[in-house]
Amino acid sequence: MLRPRPRSLPSRRLLPASFADEGLVLRRRTFGDADRILVVLTRDHGKLSVLARGVRRAKARNGAGLDLLARSQMMLIPGRNLAVLAQARQLGGSPAAIDLVRLACAGVLAELVDATLEDGHPDARVYDILAEAAARLASPGRDPRLDLALAAFSLAAVGGYLPDLNRCVSCGEALQDRAGMFVPSLGGVVQGGCVPGPDLAVPCAAVTLRVLRRMAAADEATVVRLRWTAELRDQVETILVAHLEHHLDRPLKSARVLAEIS
Repeated sequence: MLRPRPRSLPSRRLLPASFADEGLVLRRRTFGDADRILVVLTRDHGKLSVLARGVRRAKARNGAGLDLLARSQMMLIPGRNLAVLAQARQLGGSPAAIDLVRLACAGVLAELVDATLEDGHPDARVYDILAEAAARLASPGRDPRLDLALAAFSLAAVGGYLPDLNRCVSCGEALQDRAGMFVPSLGGVVQGGCVPGPDLAVPCAAVTLRVLRRMAAADEATVVRLRWTAELRDQVETILVAHLEHHLDRPLKSARVLAEIS
């Protein structure tokens, strides 16, 4: 006698119980009485939203290593909307632990990466740039605003939105070694009779143009040897922020904080 075959149950995609990855904190906010919700850039899984339970308590086990742009080895448990942080082990120093300028510089880079990367799409180049920048910002002997500029140019190169620093973005003529104006809406510099019109424009001295070109070419060795006057530093930073904000189509809040405390 033939017996009916049992019906097979519908298959379900089972999530792994947990997974390990290295991550950098891009954004965080309080949640409940003692928790935080973090946005973390991981090396292998991309950008993730993570629930860190109990980390705001005084003796929280996982509290260390969850500052802005802090790098940690994390054990994560996947969930429907949020991964849950099971364990975090800090791998390096935190910019937030040194001073407000480094914290603000870290905030600019974190905000830039958070705004340009989609969730769940890993990018090893972006992760490495950000991890190296975080390590430099956590080093007391380095210039944090210079490290911010170098890292921002590296991110722009990877993302394909470097400014045009070789030809006038109005007429197309080769730029001369002289002062001009940086026009964020055009993505580069104009010189001579090319007036930017009603568009927002930022002064760009000849030395500033030379420095921007070296940064765009990733010539860090030359850049760090330069004598950085306050005027040069401020102009490079103003142009960089204006360019990034135009690319993002929104202001960088952390850049405003940096300008106020610098």
